Amino acid sequence: MLDFIIKNGCVVNSDKSENVDIGVKDGKIAALGRAEQFAEAGQEIDAQGMFIVPGMIDSHAHIASTGAEFNSLDDYYSGTIAAAYGGTTAIVDFSFLQKGETPALAFDRKLKEAKNNCVIDYSFHPCINKAGEEDYGEIKEIIESGFPSVKIFTVYRDTLMLEKPGIYEILKIAAGKNAVSLVHAESAEMIEKNINTAILSGHTLPWDHAKARPPITELEAMYGVTSMVRETGAPVIFAHMTTGQAGKLLEKARKDLPIFAEVCPHYLTLTEEKYKGPDGCKFVCSPPLRSKEESCKLWSLVENGLVDIINSDHTDYSIEQKMAHADYFPGIPNGLPGIENRGMVLFSEGVMKNRITLNRFVDLTSTKTAKLMGLYPRKGLIKVGSDADITVIDPTCKYVYTAADHHMQTDYSPFEGLEIMGKVVHTIVRGNFVILNEKYTGSNFRGELMKRTAPVLK
Repeated sequence: MLDFIIKNGCVVNSDKSENVDIGVKDGKIAALGRAEQFAEAGQEIDAQGMFIVPGMIDSHAHIASTGAEFNSLDDYYSGTIAAAYGGTTAIVDFSFLQKGETPALAFDRKLKEAKNNCVIDYSFHPCINKAGEEDYGEIKEIIESGFPSVKIFTVYRDTLMLEKPGIYEILKIAAGKNAVSLVHAESAEMIEKNINTAILSGHTLPWDHAKARPPITELEAMYGVTSMVRETGAPVIFAHMTTGQAGKLLEKARKDLPIFAEVCPHYLTLTEEKYKGPDGCKFVCSPPLRSKEESCKLWSLVENGLVDIINSDHTDYSIEQKMAHADYFPGIPNGLPGIENRGMVLFSEGVMKNRITLNRFVDLTSTKTAKLMGLYPRKGLIKVGSDADITVIDPTCKYVYTAADHHMQTDYSPFEGLEIMGKVVHTIVRGNFVILNEKYTGSNFRGELMKRTAPVLK
């Protein structure tokens, strides 16, 4: 007997769409075809007129982040509920090092924070911020234990940044261990100079934050890392890419290098004009929002296949936290809330405006991420034998987005007032309804820690 059947919907994978029914048993997809040919089921869900897609995977989300002055607002319970409302069935977070921690200690701390608190499946990227044999050894052990991805920063000296010799060593380790590196690529030297100049001249408003980190600072770092990829052969994902000018680099490099690109919805839908408003501090993130022209170029890269994955880069602060240093951008906590919005903003702005196909949407939000994170084919597609991670979307639902309706802990949204077409009706994680008929079920179900395998690069 099947646990449940989803019938009458359109099942969309990255390679094809078909009108088939889905049978689920014991957390797995057990049957695809016509429901009348399936075994009996305990429950039937009618998805008439809806799209049934693989559960979305957000491999760039920051939950329960700590900082020198500000901590983000969500914990793993509230943050993953918000993610589920947005159709996300799995996240990969980061184990940033606190003062005095080694990579292993930071990783263990995050595992303990998340355990039994997530309502969707979860995993972590280990992080490293100093070059040393002990640190390298711990990264190797974490990779070997089932977490084959490493986060590297080329910026934020004395906190998150790994110096260039260390980046080179990590890429060599990643190449030898079949791991992928996620790189926050911005030029530390150029940005530090720009910030110091801005402070000395008294130009410290949110608009000056964007001016201190122009596209060239991102491109310079990307080219430097690309040269290391050419030398080591290590696969790299350029995180939260913001500039369409990177297209030339990607087009040339990807002819023979394992280089991938990630973009976030806020860079596709918002522009640097937000920094000129009285609440400009609410939009401070790094890299910053860019010009309308850059946003259009970025969309072209998405449409042309040069962008591989779209994640949220979620960090939720309150208006009060953002306003605490509203006129001094170096003190404004960086990051935007988006774990709940990522999928539907892309669906509405991309699919419903004919910029991308439904199949491309699935690839960007689930399938390619599953491959790069070493989760495929367990996750990232609807196929017999795969985890029953399923998101059901009603494409006819039209509404205006407002923070009053979201489930993240922050009291504002960067997408306030954006008209959205499409809404998540059901979110299912390994056969468990986390969101049913647009509401959190409140069940005792908890997600599991995902140990991963080597990335699938093609």
